[in-house]
Amino acid sequence: MTETEQNPGAGWGVIFDVDGTMVDNHAFHQRAWIELGRRRGLPIDAGYYMNHIHSKDNVVIMENMRRNFGRDGLDMSVAEEKEAIYRELYGPLVDPMPGLARFLGELCALGVPCAVASNAPEPNTRMILARLGVEGQFGGVFTPGEGLAGKPAPDLFLAAAAAIGLPPERCVVFEDSYSGFIAADAAGMACVAILRGASPVSLPRAAGAFQRHQDFTTVEVDALARRVDGRM
Repeated sequence: MTETEQNPGAGWGVIFDVDGTMVDNHAFHQRAWIELGRRRGLPIDAGYYMNHIHSKDNVVIMENMRRNFGRDGLDMSVAEEKEAIYRELYGPLVDPMPGLARFLGELCALGVPCAVASNAPEPNTRMILARLGVEGQFGGVFTPGEGLAGKPAPDLFLAAAAAIGLPPERCVVFEDSYSGFIAADAAGMACVAILRGASPVSLPRAAGAFQRHQDFTTVEVDALARRVDGRM
């Protein structure tokens, strides 16, 4: 009998994406970018959002906007303006993905270490964790910056694994985005796809995940432990 069979919390960890995974908030990001476009006179609509913004970090988003719109002054202050709009829209409405509270409670009870790795700016990520009341359940919260590239680079996931003291192969990632699936694979981590918040662009890549769930209501801790232990 392996150690994880005796104790499902032994020697493995979970790394969570936030946007679209812990919360179903992509519609609010889209609304915020469209509102920014209205204020700034930029042609941002739902199609532009899905093709050039969704699941990307703000450095890449602003590079895309400068290239696509040919406008001066599209710097990170514009992205910060969008994030302020987003927090105003979504802050009062933060709600966990179904089943998340139960799943986090089970992980905590078993002593499974957890961390967060999100492409979102740190203030957004911290706001969501605070509104969900789960900040204290994570051994580290990682967002792009300070030498860490955003997804699809594996940096955030690798930093999260190091923070909880585990090698990549002992970590399970929960993700919803195309860039997140690529990053998890590059980090050498098993990935579970959360589909409720996933975009159509992300779904083909989600097929490579070892499990796929609409939300957390059907996620079983024992099955994750068996996967990490090489028993499924």
